[in-house]
Amino acid sequence: MIGRNRVVITGLGVLAANGIGKEAFWNSLLAGESGIGPITNFDARELPWQCAGEIKNFDPLDFVERRHKPKRESRSSLLSVAAAKLAIEDANANETLLSKSDPVLITMGSTLSGLDLVETHNRRIESNGLNKGLLYVSTCLHIKTASIISSYLGIPTQIGTISNSCSAGLDAIASAAAAIQDGRFEIAIAGGSDAGVIPSVVTGLGYAGLLSTNNNNPAAACRPFDLSRTGGYLGEGAGVVILESLEHALERGAPVYAEVLGYNTTADYEGMECHGYELSMSRALMNANCMPEDISYINAHGSSSVQLDQIETEAINRVFGTHANRIPVTSIKGATGNPLAGGSVMQIVSTVLSFANELIPQTTNLDVPDPLCRVDHIYGAPRRFKADRAMINSRGVGGVNSSMVLKAFN
Repeated sequence: MIGRNRVVITGLGVLAANGIGKEAFWNSLLAGESGIGPITNFDARELPWQCAGEIKNFDPLDFVERRHKPKRESRSSLLSVAAAKLAIEDANANETLLSKSDPVLITMGSTLSGLDLVETHNRRIESNGLNKGLLYVSTCLHIKTASIISSYLGIPTQIGTISNSCSAGLDAIASAAAAIQDGRFEIAIAGGSDAGVIPSVVTGLGYAGLLSTNNNNPAAACRPFDLSRTGGYLGEGAGVVILESLEHALERGAPVYAEVLGYNTTADYEGMECHGYELSMSRALMNANCMPEDISYINAHGSSSVQLDQIETEAINRVFGTHANRIPVTSIKGATGNPLAGGSVMQIVSTVLSFANELIPQTTNLDVPDPLCRVDHIYGAPRRFKADRAMINSRGVGGVNSSMVLKAFN
């Protein structure tokens, strides 16, 4: 990602199962608390998969004015605009500042977008006939997660959406960062949002073997890298960051958290999943002009999948060699579940907060590391550690692997 402009992160917005806002989210990670519990969005008691990471106490009217008709929007769109508002506030920005950058780039990642509206629409026409569907089902489109932010701001914008499964949010941030590096924009709003705790998604992922059937003690059920892990848990949520050219950020006196150094994305092919992880990490290092020993922390995808956790740690050991056992590795999904496109952005937010606080949260619910996942796990308690450069890994259904390198801004 070598370009004319350096790209920095100046604002953070997050809504997750373990907290709304960066403070609640961060404190929950430090405490090792999990936001996973019994599904309440619908009656899942007859299903094998009864737990998920749902956001509690989210009121769209705290973020969206009634004139925007929030009842007609999908949950993922409402979460995206809420995260954007939190990020803009955190960056000490406002509409006047943003309007000077004509246009502002908005790039969002989304896996499912408004599938909740499609479900409601289908139930209505099945019950009442083809002429009784949902009048505003068109708001289910993927682009809505970006366009609703544009509508909220009411200023000239350029919008776009990336749908790369769980990696979509990270990929959206990388795309926006590249546009700033190239000099096409000075400031961008980028992130990811998904709200998939609905019958079609839970059953679809469940029957595909991607969700755990362990419904006992939900708060302790999602256990990335743990010897007793039984599979992943779905989550919901949104993460948004404000990206700026370094010159623009310094000129306006913005708080600068971190710099985006490099990124890469690579597809797996059958039987070579570890190879895809290796390529995304090694090429991200090259694009960041970093050697393996320059990385001092890895925020892993770590979904609690028995197979994929092992594949990721194998890839880490291959890419980083003897340095691998000196790099702290964590996953946040024990606290959040897997929020699909929002998850990789939450990883970026937690990594940036680790830079700022010189503290790395433990992997929630990791008690006994799987000996087949051989890395330096942080478990039991946070670790006081000053990381300089960190790698974020994300992997999505369909075989996409994405990695990003961030540098603490000192």
